[in-house]
Amino acid sequence: MTERYVRPDVRALEGAAGPVWDERMLAYARAVAVMRARGPEDPTSWIAQATLHRERPRGTWFFLPWLRMHLWFLERIVHATVVDDGGPADWALPFWSYADGDATLPAVFRAAALPDGAPNPLHRSDAERAPGMNAGAPLPTAVTSPARALAARTFSPGFGGVPAGQRAAGDRVPPGLLELQPHDAVTAALGADAALDPVFPLHLAQVDRLWEAWLGRGGGRANPVQFDWTDEAFAFVDADGRARDLTCGQVGDLVNLDYAYDGLPLPGRTARVLRAGADTVPVEAWPGDGRPIAAGAGGGVELGAEPRRVTLEPAPGGSATTAARVYLCLEDAEAGVVPGSVWEVRVEHGDAGGGAASGTAVGTIAFPCRGPSRRFVLDVTDAVAALGAEALAVSFHPALPAGFGLAPGPAARVGRVLLTDG
Repeated sequence: MTERYVRPDVRALEGAAGPVWDERMLAYARAVAVMRARGPEDPTSWIAQATLHRERPRGTWFFLPWLRMHLWFLERIVHATVVDDGGPADWALPFWSYADGDATLPAVFRAAALPDGAPNPLHRSDAERAPGMNAGAPLPTAVTSPARALAARTFSPGFGGVPAGQRAAGDRVPPGLLELQPHDAVTAALGADAALDPVFPLHLAQVDRLWEAWLGRGGGRANPVQFDWTDEAFAFVDADGRARDLTCGQVGDLVNLDYAYDGLPLPGRTARVLRAGADTVPVEAWPGDGRPIAAGAGGGVELGAEPRRVTLEPAPGGSATTAARVYLCLEDAEAGVVPGSVWEVRVEHGDAGGGAASGTAVGTIAFPCRGPSRRFVLDVTDAVAALGAEALAVSFHPALPAGFGLAPGPAARVGRVLLTDG
């Protein structure tokens, strides 16, 4: 793959009624089968590549460049496997455009068999993938929408996460907006061990494409220029089994790689390699570290299949209506026995009764896998201003329809709910 190639929308490869097996999706299915047959000690095996995703740098501003590197090397491995099997020499990994109108799982991933009747390597059973996905139920907008991430003007903090300073080693880092949604939300919706699902790389390609789309919006949107970001390197295994590494600065500019996305302009040559501010030490601006304004009465909250509501009690001297910025902090959040669900978070009047349509949606929280407790930070400034009330409450609503995921339904707990003024 020495020339620039274009990653296609998987929807463009299937017919209106399907599945219609495009040769590139057939080639992908066969490559997945070959990679699954490789032992886990082989770094080019399907299981080894899926395991890599668990090692991602969650929360920090390295998340997106790491994901791009991982996906690029995975694509090279799949491409080599496709070509070795006699598939198209110009094969490229498609992306799953679930945020652009059709949020159902593409038909080729729901089909149990290939055109010749052989088992479909792209299919997963209802015990491995959320049954709602296999049934053709669309993912809700509360899970797939990148609107909040794309509206952000700064990469860090905001769109891409916070700087990974010394503090990141001991503190739970809140995810950046694109990591939070749609990455984590769609990953959780796919079900247990989502990284093993053959549609998962197409999901990652969508996230990677949204990063490029964000940069294309202009308005000051840009990647970090500090050496602390541009010079950070991560190592992966290439298609030939050799270890190679790339830096965040290299992959942050697609002109240094060999692909583009269908529907987005081809990347242009960057005029300057070193930009003003490269020597600047990144400020660890962590939203949500301001003074407490209000905190949840009674501490934490258990999340489940029904909406949950937490009334906020004002802190001494705090005011949600006069603060320049207001952040909702969900501390010590962790998945229960069965991770893999998404909750939409809303802010509402403290004296309201709650309900399915109450409050203003301010974001989602998701638990794609079990692990250390997490910290979520959501900017709720506009929602609080629109409510114009000192008495506030926070509610949590399951974002996926009943029966969409595996039974028993996933559960989670948020240890503390509070508002801060910065």
